[in-house]
Amino acid sequence: MGEAGTEPQDTGMYVDRDGDIWEKQEDGWRLILQRGVEVDPMSLWDWTEGHVRDYAPFMPVVAAMR
Repeated sequence: MGEAGTEPQDTGMYVDRDGDIWEKQEDGWRLILQRGVEVDPMSLWDWTEGHVRDYAPFMPVVAAMR
C-alpha cells in the first residue's frame, strides 16, 4: 500500500483513497474512473508540486483471475 502524501514510482493502474481509478504513465497521470463514472480518457493530469499526491495513498489495481 502506498504511503499518504507520496506517489508510486512505477507506471500502472492505481486506486486512490477515495476509490477512484488512476493510470500512471511515464508522462503523467490519467483519471480513469471517478465515483464509478468514466472520465475523459484523453485528459492527462500533468500536475507538479504534489497535487496528485493529495489523493494518496495509492494501491496497485490487480486484475482478478478466473
